[in-house]
Amino acid sequence: MRSAPKREVKDENKREHWLTRLAGGTLGAFCMANGSTHKVTKSNEMSSSTHASAGLSDHLHSLPEDDGTRPSYFGRIVEDVDLSQASLSANSSLQREIVDALYEHGLLVFRNQAHLTPPDEVAFAKLFTHQPDDDDVSYTGGAGTQHRLPEFPSVALVGSYDVRDYYGLSASSPGVYNNWPLEQRAWHCDGLADTHPPPDLTTMRCIKTPSQGGETLFASSVRAAELLPTELLVEEFGIHPEDARVNYKLFSKYNIALEGTHLEDAEGAKGETSDGGRDVNLSGGTMVPLVIRERRTGKRSLVGTYHVASIISNSGSSAPPTQQKPSCLGFREANAYLAKAWRPGLSDENVYAHRWHAGDLAAWTNRLVIHTATSTSAYEGQERLHTRIRMRSQEEDAPVAWKK
Repeated sequence: MRSAPKREVKDENKREHWLTRLAGGTLGAFCMANGSTHKVTKSNEMSSSTHASAGLSDHLHSLPEDDGTRPSYFGRIVEDVDLSQASLSANSSLQREIVDALYEHGLLVFRNQAHLTPPDEVAFAKLFTHQPDDDDVSYTGGAGTQHRLPEFPSVALVGSYDVRDYYGLSASSPGVYNNWPLEQRAWHCDGLADTHPPPDLTTMRCIKTPSQGGETLFASSVRAAELLPTELLVEEFGIHPEDARVNYKLFSKYNIALEGTHLEDAEGAKGETSDGGRDVNLSGGTMVPLVIRERRTGKRSLVGTYHVASIISNSGSSAPPTQQKPSCLGFREANAYLAKAWRPGLSDENVYAHRWHAGDLAAWTNRLVIHTATSTSAYEGQERLHTRIRMRSQEEDAPVAWKK
């Protein structure tokens, strides 16, 4: 029974060690925003008293306006809230408010979290639905090999970077979405094509961001469900969106359509060979309802990813036999279906482009929000480094069809 306090001392010593390294060592240069260095020191840590006397709602702000457009119906910026373990563990009411706020708004961006350590980030992620045995796993979703911190394997590094002894990791990555045109998108809910249950929560914390470019785009899947062109889809394809079950699959080779909601062509399956298997959880793919009922809020929402293989209908047709259309859509038809299903909800006025600042921690639920990276060509030669956590949800939090 004496092992627990010893571990606390060890973890605190490790925290002190890495804070010192980040503040004054070679890693201090990682925390940069718009070309200016932001050193991480203990003095940067916010006092929990900042939010002790007020509810979380007092710290929520609308998303920043960009080019005259800003969706007002989802997402919030959170100021002056400390997400470290020491702060959150002392305030259980704040923990509950954060969880409630995430499912109310879909996306929360916490400013000034540069002082967090990997244990802090993991503890925050575990406020939300997760599998207890996923402590040593960070589900990549198959987009590409992503390095994980050796001592904290649930934390992955994403972006374009070259790190040396970052929490024990020395590695480099050119990024995943290279050689894209600036307009290219790849809309997805994390892990949907190869993980069951797929992650509900995703967190990303910005360590370093380029002077221009590198935005992450977000859109409300609830709004996309409201804007579904249902009559068009039924008339053209014979499948009601609420009956659609989408087969997603990680192909070994594919071309993403420019708008990023579907594929133009694809072949093979990632994970069928040993060299690609480590990046794929379910090489056979998944079957997921298009229109879901989010369990905690009851909201009607869409979930999806561009890795589209086929669609089947969960309901028989009531039309006369001579007028019935196929209840299964192959690759071409399924991708055309989803292109039209998502298009209204992902129009420019419904998209928020988040311009990262070092220390930002973005948290979102993949049941209510869809997102995409943007082209690395806007910041060629510059580094972009984020930590990322996404663990499988509990089975009861897996996507459930809206129509029972």
